[in-house]
Amino acid sequence: MDKQDVIIEMMKKIEERLTNIETIIGIIVENNKNVGEDCSKMRDHIDFVENTYSLVRAPLSYLKTKIEYVMGRETTNDLPVIEYNQNEVD
Repeated sequence: MDKQDVIIEMMKKIEERLTNIETIIGIIVENNKNVGEDCSKMRDHIDFVENTYSLVRAPLSYLKTKIEYVMGRETTNDLPVIEYNQNEVD
């Protein structure tokens, strides 16, 4: 094989590797889009849970205190207030 044939073979291998890399990058970009959609769905779910908890926190705390009193246990603190900071997720 002369120098020109060696260079041609090397160029073919480089082109093949480049094509493989482009394919893999395309897959990664597509997966990244799916992850973004899933994160958005999870954020919606977290917001739902936080809102629901904030609505039922006081009644649950009251009920917990009454049950502890009836059972003869020492009353513990109210249920904690959970503050959701969306900036921590983004």
